[in-house]
Amino acid sequence: MRLVTRIYLTYGFLLAMAVGGAVLAGLGSSLTAIHLERVRLAQEVYLGYLSLSNHSYQLFKQFGDAILIGDSDGGAAESELIGKMQEDVREIRELIGHEIRFVGAEEIEELNLLAQIESLAKHLIVEHNSILMMRENGTPVAELHKRLSRMHDQTIDRQFNRLIHEAIQEEANEVSETRRVASREARILSTVAILFIVISATAATTAVWLLIRDLRRPLNRLKNGAAAIAQGDFERRVDTAGPEEFGDLARSFNHMVDEIASREAASGRTNLDLEETVAARTAELKDLLDAQKASEQKRKQLLADVSHELRTPLTIIRGEADIALRGGTKTPKVYRDALERTRSAAVHTSRLVDDLLFVARREAGNARLKIEEFDLVDLLRRLTQEGVHLDIPHPVMLHFSDDVRQRVVRADRVRIRQVMLILLENAIHYGGEAISVRVEELPANLVVSVSDNGDGMTAEEQARAFDRFFRGSDAAGRYERGAGLGLPVAKAIIEAHGGEIALRSEPGEGLTVSFTLPVRPTLRAVS
Repeated sequence: MRLVTRIYLTYGFLLAMAVGGAVLAGLGSSLTAIHLERVRLAQEVYLGYLSLSNHSYQLFKQFGDAILIGDSDGGAAESELIGKMQEDVREIRELIGHEIRFVGAEEIEELNLLAQIESLAKHLIVEHNSILMMRENGTPVAELHKRLSRMHDQTIDRQFNRLIHEAIQEEANEVSETRRVASREARILSTVAILFIVISATAATTAVWLLIRDLRRPLNRLKNGAAAIAQGDFERRVDTAGPEEFGDLARSFNHMVDEIASREAASGRTNLDLEETVAARTAELKDLLDAQKASEQKRKQLLADVSHELRTPLTIIRGEADIALRGGTKTPKVYRDALERTRSAAVHTSRLVDDLLFVARREAGNARLKIEEFDLVDLLRRLTQEGVHLDIPHPVMLHFSDDVRQRVVRADRVRIRQVMLILLENAIHYGGEAISVRVEELPANLVVSVSDNGDGMTAEEQARAFDRFFRGSDAAGRYERGAGLGLPVAKAIIEAHGGEIALRSEPGEGLTVSFTLPVRPTLRAVS
């Protein structure tokens, strides 16, 4: 028998054993899933009846208190408990329906029992309402107490609670029975699996041992030949005698030795190429390490900047509180002024935190946008017209123009408005007296540009303009309220919409900030 035929037979036998084991495992898994589902359904019905029992107890107690003491909430608590009981009954009925579809008609009796409980609960609710009507009509409390006690003794305790207990006990018995059946079947499957494993292991061991016995001799020849080659003896050849397959393998091995000998001379060049590749990879790793160090430095700088920016408004809040609390009683106007200054500082802090949070979420790929369709040109025109009402330190002329046919975009209106306000405020406070807003149309984008005729920005300032808390060389002197978050926030908003934002400036020739919005945007980083 050819060696390959024996290998195929051995493989087929092992495959059959594996399939058999998989079938046993699948059968066990299927049976376990069925029993677990039955146990789960029975336990949920059990918990449903417990919930129904608890809510009915609370309801009847609430009714009793309302009858004997008085109803202080106009029946609100009773209505809520009745709703919970109805929800319990609905959930139990759905679960029993699942059991019937899963197990069969043997669970229909549970529906009948549930119907009796539901009918009796409705009857008890009607009786309690009837007694409540008697109380409102002036029936003596003693008579009400007598009738209530009789109903609790004869109907609730002897019938309703008995039915609830019977249903709970039945579900508990079903859980126990299902677990006993599952345990018994698991033991049977375990025994069969053990026998199968023993038989399979014995047969597989025998087949593999016979195969190994016939493989060892030619393999030893190949092993000795490989050892000689490893020691540099390229003249050594393996004997091709033996089974046909191993003869072919020996000839291939000898051919490989010839190839190794011929390629040994070229190994020097290969080693040199490898060294160059390693050097290149080392340089890449160094660049990655430098980038990581720079990122860590930015993180530390961000923490320092946030701490610095938050210190001022928090100091204002604490100072205003100290002033308001210092000394004797002050006039309402003094307190109101202190509260207004405190609120102003808190609003500034809130806006700062909100901007930082949006930028951080954008960098984490989790920015939140409220997308809607709106007329972008109309929004920009109105913002330009309203720009004269901003906090303007000097006279400015605002001009708006557009050359587009596609006006409607899908974006977050509030965030786009925030971007425009940022750009307009920057142009007003840091630019010149003439500011223009223009909208242009490209094949797939709308381009919005805000230009001023101010001093412009240097190349170094443009490179850092979108860094958090960075302010230009004249920013602090011209506008003390800025925090250096405007452009980073604008960049995060535009990129979250799938657009881009950029600066164009030459010192002394003004600044133009442009951003694009896709006409049909594919939003990125939006949760």
